[in-house]
Amino acid sequence: MKPAAQIYGGIANLPLPVALINQKLELEECSNTLLELFNLDSARNKPVNLGELVGASSYDLAKLHKRLLDGNISKEYISHVCPKGALKWFKLIAYPIQDGQHYYLHFEDVTQKKLSLDLALQAERIARIGSWEVDLINNSVTWSAMTREIHEVPEHFVPNLDTGLNFYKEGEHRDRIVGVVSEAIEKGSPYDVELIIVTAKGNEKWVRAIGNAEIINGKASRLFGVFQDIDKRKRESLKYQALTDRMRVAVESSNIGIWDYDIVNNGLVWDDNMYKLYQVKKEDFTGVVEAWEGTIHPDDKERSLKAVEDAITGKSKFNTEFRIITSHGTIRHIHGQGKVFRDEQGNPIRMIGANTDVSRIKKVDNRLRQLLNTTEKQNKSLLNFAHIVSHNLRSNSSNLSMLTGMLLEKKDPSKQQRFLEMIRISSERLDETVVQLNEVIKIQTDPDQKFQWVGVKETLSSVLESVNALIAETKPDIQVKIDENLRIYAIKPYVASVFLNLLTNSIKYRKQGQQLKLKINALDAGDHIVISFTDNGKGIDLEKHGAKLFGMYKTFHGNKDARGIGLFISKNQMDAMNAKITVESMEGKGATFQLYFPPHKLNTTHE
Repeated sequence: MKPAAQIYGGIANLPLPVALINQKLELEECSNTLLELFNLDSARNKPVNLGELVGASSYDLAKLHKRLLDGNISKEYISHVCPKGALKWFKLIAYPIQDGQHYYLHFEDVTQKKLSLDLALQAERIARIGSWEVDLINNSVTWSAMTREIHEVPEHFVPNLDTGLNFYKEGEHRDRIVGVVSEAIEKGSPYDVELIIVTAKGNEKWVRAIGNAEIINGKASRLFGVFQDIDKRKRESLKYQALTDRMRVAVESSNIGIWDYDIVNNGLVWDDNMYKLYQVKKEDFTGVVEAWEGTIHPDDKERSLKAVEDAITGKSKFNTEFRIITSHGTIRHIHGQGKVFRDEQGNPIRMIGANTDVSRIKKVDNRLRQLLNTTEKQNKSLLNFAHIVSHNLRSNSSNLSMLTGMLLEKKDPSKQQRFLEMIRISSERLDETVVQLNEVIKIQTDPDQKFQWVGVKETLSSVLESVNALIAETKPDIQVKIDENLRIYAIKPYVASVFLNLLTNSIKYRKQGQQLKLKINALDAGDHIVISFTDNGKGIDLEKHGAKLFGMYKTFHGNKDARGIGLFISKNQMDAMNAKITVESMEGKGATFQLYFPPHKLNTTHE
């Protein structure tokens, strides 16, 4: 039988700190990388056994020895005093070999991680963390004692949602917390933000606010979360989190497959873990590079072979991800790393590296992306539906109320008849809005019914009739220039909602004492169909407000009835239709809103 060192030869040139030991913990072979890790000279100071290598206590070695004899894969953290007297910590992973007499050891220097982790754990023990809860149904707020202490308020202090938010520093910090809390209430979105508060005693503090919403029947009923004073240890907290993530990934990725590619003779040697990763039997592996190439997914083969070629020629390091098809037909994502060794003339002779299966991480990442995309689409659809219900119905009902008041004021039968006709038309438009709500519900359940061919002028006429009382009262000069046959491929309730928003905004923000002039034009520009609303109203200072023009709850003229929701919803509805909305405006000189709809060829499916 050949000696174990000969059977398991080739360790010296591995790019990883690896050693081969026997049951007596005697060091039979180790990689040069391992000697460098322990600051040892391979020619003069090569250690004889594990104890001499690491300088660990007899207790540490005895514990490791027992685990190895029991046939277990051992993971240990051991301390080591370097030749210069510095204390280091190493993570040691031991893998039993099939002969039952030897073990592979893999070392990792975790000194900095250990020190950082100890600091972070100590900081966590003395962390000041409070809790809070907001009952949205009963409009009550509960703070824990620590939360009150962080805010520096008396024990009997009773907060509410507004007073709690007002503790945040005025400006970007208060705007940020108001934004995330509003989004949590409206969409159920959790948040985790680090902001500055100004305590009751006037002290500024960095805090971490974490909140979640409890959703019942599609509506937020409760907000709850934790509140932490991070003013003194914010950086330590971030280091701790990063260290925790790295340690978790290191533990999960400990099953490493090692390969050795003889470039000159086209030979490829795998260790046992490589066979497990690729689900290949040793007797079925031919030991040539083409055998590895045959396992690569066809879509990744060209890129993977190019990465190997670039590493051999010295253009780049081999550090890439690719998919393989195992002998069982399953697809796995592999992360590969390698190092090329060259002779004295610089010619490549060997390439040694490691493979790790990252399929689970890829799967979780893809699943999360799908869930996030689905949630985002559902939230936008629900938001659009809520807007059509609240805004469009409110516009119709307000119009009916206004017409009813006008009717009661007029005694002339001919004028009464005119207002009765306007009430009839407005009632019909209200009925159309209700029908549109049913269409929106269908959109949620049947994606094939989302888009249809929408007559632009017909839809605009319906919108104008739905606010005929408002038009009669304000008497605007509305000029419409739209081809009777112009159609767009869109979602009809959304188009009507956007038209209604832009129309009522022009009326709402007209100049006092001056007749509103509104031009509504449509043009088929070939690559887009452009619909524009141009008025001579108050206009908007885009240099000041342009960045937040389409934001939620953003108002610009101080109107008491302004809610800052119309343009936000219009932007979301245009996005949902793969369309675009832009604005050109100057304060005091009116505004032009342009709607860009992509062209679609007519076909019998959608006629």
